[in-house]
Amino acid sequence: MKTDALYQIRFPSPKELAGKNKLWQVLCKRYFSKYVDKEACVLDMAAGYCEFINNIEARKKIAVDINPDTVHYAGTDVQVIQAKSSKLEEVESNSVDVVFISNFFEHLTKEEIISTLGECRRVLSNINGGG
Repeated sequence: MKTDALYQIRFPSPKELAGKNKLWQVLCKRYFSKYVDKEACVLDMAAGYCEFINNIEARKKIAVDINPDTVHYAGTDVQVIQAKSSKLEEVESNSVDVVFISNFFEHLTKEEIISTLGECRRVLSNINGGG
C-alpha cells in the first residue's frame, strides 16, 4: 500500500483533527513552552499533521515527515522537509535547538532508531558545542 493511502486510512477526520489541534494548543502553551525558548529553532520529527510545530512558539520551525501531505497541514511559518528521519540532509549540522519526537520510534527498526538519533545529535546545536 502506498504511504499516502495508508495515512488516509490510519489518521483522523477533519473534525477529529480540529479537536486534536485544540488539545495541542493547550499542551504547547501550558507545558511545552516552558522548555522551548521563543528564539529557538525547533524540529518536529515525524510531524504528521503538524499539531505540535504549528502551536509551539519559536523563531524557526521545521517539520520533517515522509508523508507528502504534511505540507498541507503545516502553518505558513513552518518549513516542511519531506525526508526519512534517518536522512536529514536538508538540515544543517548544529542548527537546531530542540528536536521534538512523539509516538514515532515504535514504527522504526532498531537500526532506524539508531540512525534517527544520530541525525538528531548531528543537527542539535547544544549537543555538539554549537550556538
